[in-house]
Amino acid sequence: MHTKSWARLRVDVDCGLRRGGWYEALSAGEEELTLAVHGRPKVFPRNIFEVSTAGPSRWTIVSQAGNQSQIPQRWRDGYAVCPSCNWRQLLFGKPNRMLCEGCYQEFEVNWDELYLNAG
Repeated sequence: MHTKSWARLRVDVDCGLRRGGWYEALSAGEEELTLAVHGRPKVFPRNIFEVSTAGPSRWTIVSQAGNQSQIPQRWRDGYAVCPSCNWRQLLFGKPNRMLCEGCYQEFEVNWDELYLNAG
């Protein structure tokens, strides 16, 4: 890959990645995608990802992830994922912008996108 690319899950599966989080794509083939996960390369099937050359710039809203039994109760009704560090943060109201408690950067919230709700 010549241009920097980013990828995030487009299906609700348990594979060690945060739903709504964007990960740097290190390489992409027809069948596989290698992502930087916690600073290490990890290979995944390409067909479960959305890939973009535009870097993430807004909070992703995740409502009711499929792994309800594996996440703490407070996250089950939905949360936001930081576009910079993939920090998961609770939502209070419907803010236009939020400050990340993980990396202390502020970003717009992507309320227009229904992440993982269309499937």
